[in-house]
Amino acid sequence: MPGSVNRHKSDARTERWREHKLALRKEFVDATFRALAKHGPDASMADIAAEAGVAKPKIYRHFEDKADLFGAVSDRLAEILWQRLLPSLNLRDDPPKVTIQRGLEAYVSTVDEYPNVFRFLMRSAAVERSWESDPLLESGKEIAAVIASVLKEYLRSLDLGVEVAEPSAYAVVGAVAASTEWWMRTRTMSRDTFVAHLTTMTWGALEATLRAQAEAADKVM
Repeated sequence: MPGSVNRHKSDARTERWREHKLALRKEFVDATFRALAKHGPDASMADIAAEAGVAKPKIYRHFEDKADLFGAVSDRLAEILWQRLLPSLNLRDDPPKVTIQRGLEAYVSTVDEYPNVFRFLMRSAAVERSWESDPLLESGKEIAAVIASVLKEYLRSLDLGVEVAEPSAYAVVGAVAASTEWWMRTRTMSRDTFVAHLTTMTWGALEATLRAQAEAADKVM
Protein backbone atom coordinates (compact mmCIF):
# COMPACT_ATOMS: atom_id res chain seq x y z
CA MET A 1 0.00 0.00 0.00
CA PRO A 2 2.67 2.64 0.85
CA GLY A 3 4.29 2.01 -2.52
CA SER A 4 0.94 2.49 -4.24
CA VAL A 5 0.35 5.81 -2.41
CA ASN A 6 3.82 7.08 -3.31
CA ARG A 7 3.33 6.07 -6.92
CA HIS A 8 0.00 7.93 -6.99
CA LYS A 9 1.64 11.07 -5.58
CA SER A 10 4.44 10.80 -8.12
CA ASP A 11 1.96 10.41 -10.96
CA ALA A 12 0.01 13.45 -9.74
CA ARG A 13 3.20 15.55 -9.55
CA THR A 14 4.17 14.43 -13.07
CA GLU A 15 0.74 15.39 -14.41
CA ARG A 16 0.87 18.81 -12.69
CA TRP A 17 4.33 19.44 -14.15
CA ARG A 18 3.14 18.40 -17.61
CA GLU A 19 0.16 20.77 -17.37
CA HIS A 20 2.46 23.56 -16.14
CA LYS A 21 4.79 23.09 -19.11
CA LEU A 22 1.86 23.10 -21.54
CA ALA A 23 0.51 26.28 -19.96
CA LEU A 24 3.92 27.96 -20.31
CA ARG A 25 4.22 26.90 -23.94
CA LYS A 26 0.75 28.39 -24.56
CA GLU A 27 1.83 31.66 -22.91
CA PHE A 28 4.94 31.81 -25.08
CA VAL A 29 2.89 31.18 -28.22
CA ASP A 30 0.56 34.01 -27.16
CA ALA A 31 3.62 36.22 -26.70
CA THR A 32 4.86 35.22 -30.16
CA PHE A 33 1.57 36.32 -31.73
CA ARG A 34 1.87 39.68 -29.93
CA ALA A 35 5.53 40.10 -30.89
CA LEU A 36 4.78 39.35 -34.53
CA ALA A 37 1.96 41.91 -34.50
CA LYS A 38 4.34 44.52 -33.06
CA HIS A 39 7.60 43.77 -34.85
CA GLY A 40 6.53 42.04 -38.06
CA PRO A 41 7.36 38.56 -39.41
CA ASP A 42 11.08 38.99 -38.62
CA ALA A 43 10.48 39.30 -34.87
CA SER A 44 13.43 37.80 -33.01
CA MET A 45 13.48 35.40 -30.09
CA ALA A 46 14.60 38.40 -28.01
CA ASP A 47 11.45 40.28 -29.09
CA ILE A 48 9.32 37.29 -28.14
CA ALA A 49 11.05 36.90 -24.78
CA ALA A 50 10.55 40.61 -24.04
CA GLU A 51 6.86 40.32 -24.91
CA ALA A 52 6.58 37.30 -22.60
CA GLY A 53 8.44 39.14 -19.84
CA VAL A 54 11.12 36.46 -19.46
CA ALA A 55 14.78 35.98 -20.31
CA LYS A 56 15.38 34.35 -23.70
CA PRO A 57 16.95 31.17 -22.19
CA LYS A 58 13.65 30.42 -20.45
CA ILE A 59 11.92 30.09 -23.83
CA TYR A 60 14.56 27.61 -24.94
CA ARG A 61 13.78 25.51 -21.87
CA HIS A 62 10.31 24.95 -23.30
CA PHE A 63 11.07 24.95 -27.04
CA GLU A 64 13.99 23.05 -28.52
CA ASP A 65 14.68 25.76 -31.11
CA LYS A 66 12.94 28.26 -33.36
CA ALA A 67 11.60 25.40 -35.48
CA ASP A 68 9.82 23.99 -32.42
CA LEU A 69 8.30 27.40 -31.71
CA PHE A 70 7.34 27.66 -35.39
CA GLY A 71 5.47 24.39 -35.05
CA ALA A 72 3.55 25.58 -32.00
CA VAL A 73 2.59 28.84 -33.71
CA SER A 74 1.53 26.91 -36.81
CA ASP A 75 -0.58 24.57 -34.66
CA ARG A 76 -2.30 27.54 -33.02
CA LEU A 77 -3.07 29.29 -36.30
CA ALA A 78 -4.38 26.08 -37.84
CA GLU A 79 -6.66 25.67 -34.80
CA ILE A 80 -7.98 29.24 -35.17
CA LEU A 81 -8.51 28.74 -38.88
CA TRP A 82 -10.49 25.53 -38.43
CA GLN A 83 -12.62 27.04 -35.64
CA ARG A 84 -13.69 29.71 -38.12
CA LEU A 85 -13.99 27.48 -41.16
CA LEU A 86 -15.98 24.62 -39.67
CA PRO A 87 -19.23 26.59 -39.14
CA SER A 88 -19.03 27.72 -42.77
CA LEU A 89 -18.52 24.23 -44.17
CA ASN A 90 -22.03 22.92 -43.56
CA LEU A 91 -22.16 22.27 -47.27
CA ARG A 92 -25.51 20.50 -47.54
CA ASP A 93 -27.78 23.28 -46.25
CA ASP A 94 -26.95 26.14 -48.62
CA PRO A 95 -26.16 26.51 -52.32
CA PRO A 96 -22.51 25.61 -52.91
CA LYS A 97 -21.58 29.12 -54.04
CA VAL A 98 -22.89 30.57 -50.76
CA THR A 99 -20.95 28.00 -48.77
CA ILE A 100 -17.79 28.74 -50.74
CA GLN A 101 -18.17 32.47 -50.09
CA ARG A 102 -18.60 31.89 -46.34
CA GLY A 103 -15.51 29.68 -46.26
CA LEU A 104 -13.45 32.25 -48.16
CA GLU A 105 -14.63 35.03 -45.85
CA ALA A 106 -13.52 32.97 -42.85
CA TYR A 107 -10.11 32.26 -44.39
CA VAL A 108 -9.39 35.78 -45.61
CA SER A 109 -10.58 37.39 -42.36
CA THR A 110 -8.16 35.17 -40.43
CA VAL A 111 -5.29 36.17 -42.71
CA ASP A 112 -6.32 39.81 -42.32
CA GLU A 113 -6.33 39.53 -38.53
CA TYR A 114 -2.96 37.76 -38.29
CA PRO A 115 -1.01 38.92 -41.38
CA ASN A 116 2.42 38.80 -39.74
CA VAL A 117 1.80 35.34 -38.33
CA PHE A 118 1.00 34.09 -41.83
CA ARG A 119 4.10 35.82 -43.21
CA PHE A 120 6.21 34.29 -40.43
CA LEU A 121 4.91 30.84 -41.27
CA MET A 122 5.34 31.34 -45.01
CA ARG A 123 9.03 31.82 -44.35
CA SER A 124 9.26 28.27 -43.02
CA ALA A 125 12.23 27.60 -45.28
CA ALA A 126 14.24 29.68 -42.82
CA VAL A 127 13.81 27.00 -40.17
CA GLU A 128 14.45 23.28 -40.33
CA ARG A 129 10.90 21.99 -40.52
CA SER A 130 9.41 19.50 -42.92
CA TRP A 131 6.38 20.66 -44.88
CA GLU A 132 4.97 17.16 -44.49
CA SER A 133 4.44 17.83 -40.78
CA ASP A 134 3.19 21.41 -41.06
CA PRO A 135 -0.30 21.91 -39.55
CA LEU A 136 -1.23 24.67 -41.99
CA LEU A 137 -0.40 22.45 -44.94
CA GLU A 138 -2.41 19.67 -43.32
CA SER A 139 -5.33 22.10 -42.93
CA GLY A 140 -5.08 22.89 -46.64
CA LYS A 141 -5.21 19.17 -47.43
CA GLU A 142 -8.25 18.75 -45.18
CA ILE A 143 -10.05 21.67 -46.82
CA ALA A 144 -9.26 20.21 -50.24
CA ALA A 145 -10.66 16.87 -49.05
CA VAL A 146 -13.93 18.53 -48.00
CA ILE A 147 -14.25 20.31 -51.36
CA ALA A 148 -13.44 17.07 -53.18
CA SER A 149 -16.10 15.23 -51.19
CA VAL A 150 -18.75 17.77 -52.17
CA LEU A 151 -17.67 17.67 -55.81
CA LYS A 152 -17.92 13.90 -55.79
CA GLU A 153 -21.47 14.10 -54.45
CA TYR A 154 -22.51 16.43 -57.27
CA LEU A 155 -20.77 14.32 -59.88
CA ARG A 156 -22.36 11.11 -58.61
CA SER A 157 -25.79 12.76 -58.49
CA LEU A 158 -25.38 13.47 -62.20
CA ASP A 159 -24.04 9.96 -62.92
CA LEU A 160 -20.67 11.44 -63.87
CA GLY A 161 -17.15 10.23 -63.14
CA VAL A 162 -15.58 11.49 -59.91
CA GLU A 163 -11.91 11.20 -60.88
CA VAL A 164 -11.56 14.97 -61.42
CA ALA A 165 -12.83 15.89 -57.94
CA GLU A 166 -9.58 15.68 -55.99
CA PRO A 167 -7.21 17.42 -58.44
CA SER A 168 -9.83 20.16 -58.90
CA ALA A 169 -10.14 20.66 -55.15
CA TYR A 170 -6.38 20.87 -54.66
CA ALA A 171 -6.11 23.33 -57.57
CA VAL A 172 -8.74 25.57 -55.99
CA VAL A 173 -7.06 25.51 -52.55
CA GLY A 174 -3.67 26.28 -54.10
CA ALA A 175 -5.09 29.14 -56.17
CA VAL A 176 -6.81 30.67 -53.14
CA ALA A 177 -3.62 30.46 -51.06
CA ALA A 178 -1.53 32.06 -53.81
CA SER A 179 -4.10 34.79 -54.45
CA THR A 180 -4.36 35.58 -50.76
CA GLU A 181 -0.58 35.86 -50.47
CA TRP A 182 -0.71 38.38 -53.35
CA TRP A 183 -3.50 40.32 -51.63
CA MET A 184 -1.53 40.47 -48.39
CA ARG A 185 1.42 42.01 -50.25
CA THR A 186 -0.46 44.47 -52.43
CA ARG A 187 -3.80 45.36 -50.79
CA THR A 188 -4.92 46.82 -54.10
CA MET A 189 -8.57 45.99 -53.37
CA SER A 190 -10.76 45.92 -50.30
CA ARG A 191 -11.26 42.69 -48.39
CA ASP A 192 -14.91 42.42 -49.46
CA THR A 193 -14.00 42.96 -53.12
CA PHE A 194 -11.21 40.40 -52.87
CA VAL A 195 -13.50 37.79 -51.29
CA ALA A 196 -16.12 38.43 -53.97
CA HIS A 197 -13.47 37.93 -56.66
CA LEU A 198 -12.23 34.72 -55.04
CA THR A 199 -15.80 33.44 -54.81
CA THR A 200 -16.40 34.09 -58.51
CA MET A 201 -13.09 32.49 -59.47
CA THR A 202 -13.51 29.45 -57.20
CA TRP A 203 -17.11 28.69 -58.02
CA GLY A 204 -16.43 29.34 -61.70
CA ALA A 205 -13.63 26.76 -61.70
CA LEU A 206 -15.72 24.15 -59.91
CA GLU A 207 -18.77 24.79 -62.09
CA ALA A 208 -16.60 24.48 -65.22
CA THR A 209 -15.33 21.13 -63.95
CA LEU A 210 -18.88 19.84 -63.54
CA ARG A 211 -19.84 21.11 -66.98
CA ALA A 212 -16.78 19.54 -68.64
CA GLN A 213 -17.58 16.17 -67.07
CA ALA A 214 -21.16 16.41 -68.28
CA GLU A 215 -20.01 17.24 -71.81
CA ALA A 216 -17.50 14.38 -71.76
CA ALA A 217 -20.23 11.96 -70.65
CA ASP A 218 -22.50 13.10 -73.50
CA LYS A 219 -19.73 12.46 -76.03
CA VAL A 220 -19.17 8.96 -74.67
CA MET A 221 -22.89 8.19 -74.80
